[in-house]
Amino acid sequence: MQERQYSKYVQPLRLGTEFISPSFRGKISDFPLVHDQKTTPESPIRAEIYYAYAPGTGFLAPSKFTPLVDGRPVEELKNLGTHSHDDFDEVYYFIGSDHTDNTRLGGQVEMWLGAGDEAEKFVMPDPTAVFVPKGVPHNPWIVTKVNDPRHPIMVICVSLTNVFRLWGEGTRYYPYPGKFDPDLVGVPQPGPGKYAPYVNRLTLSQDIYISFLLGRVCTPNLMFDDKVCRAPLWTEFFLVYAGGTGVGVPTLADLAKNDPMSYWDWTKGMQHYQSYDEVFLYLPTDPHDTLNLGGEVVAYLGDEDYSFTEPTSIYVPGGVLHNPNYFKRVERPYYMLVLALTDNAKFHEGEFTPLPAPATFKF
Repeated sequence: MQERQYSKYVQPLRLGTEFISPSFRGKISDFPLVHDQKTTPESPIRAEIYYAYAPGTGFLAPSKFTPLVDGRPVEELKNLGTHSHDDFDEVYYFIGSDHTDNTRLGGQVEMWLGAGDEAEKFVMPDPTAVFVPKGVPHNPWIVTKVNDPRHPIMVICVSLTNVFRLWGEGTRYYPYPGKFDPDLVGVPQPGPGKYAPYVNRLTLSQDIYISFLLGRVCTPNLMFDDKVCRAPLWTEFFLVYAGGTGVGVPTLADLAKNDPMSYWDWTKGMQHYQSYDEVFLYLPTDPHDTLNLGGEVVAYLGDEDYSFTEPTSIYVPGGVLHNPNYFKRVERPYYMLVLALTDNAKFHEGEFTPLPAPATFKF
């Protein structure tokens, strides 16, 4: 069978087994889902996704048992709670998984920024984005409350690099912040505010509203753009809970004249391309079955359709036509994240070019 043009860009997410914290079993998914250069060598980012369904877990959180790196115990990690990256920025997203209200986190998370005496703790009870510019020390992040274990808190770390190192050149590790106290986990500890501009609640979209997704996808969806925090990444969060619709799918639904998407004849569906790269992530919400998406998505690159039922990433280089994303079947809610690799204040300047859905599209 002839290889299709874009198949190398459509890859299942892998399990991240490099770093394991035995202390947190039964509180967080055993392994994060990972999109990186091992799955997609051309990708300009790395993304790591965790599912926390009980409090007391996190990354570089205090642990009873020694963490393992590449299968080997590393005792000194029990005293290292903070690190930084010299060469790239990161964005952490803390989001909920309850489709009845996408504005709820479903618990509480805290995260530290800075090192030593200048370190600050941020306690987050709502869906939040934390922008970490290169060189800024950060972590630990710790889940301190989960309201309902059926709706885990999802933690998504996006590293804006195609060369990621957990150890070695460019990555620095520090002791726990001077103010860190395990007995104060979950308790606010106000700081001077140096890093406060980087920690912001995610807001509902104020620019893009797709009204025909109502009743099947949380609409309007959460958004990370310059209205939240100016950063070199723009992200859209679609929480899907019923099938038969999608982004760019032909529809007979009428759009209100004041709907910002009404400029297009949606009976034709829509593909488009931009001048910058994008990465699509399709993520489950069940922390106990993370290799099962919870339904079926059919995504289009050019006139090629790709169907999948497992957590998947699609890398879309700038200029490549993409969409529709057809949420064909939903057995339990799942997310589609759209990550645009651009200054998020200039997303709408990205030479957005719409075209009808490809002739190959079918329901």
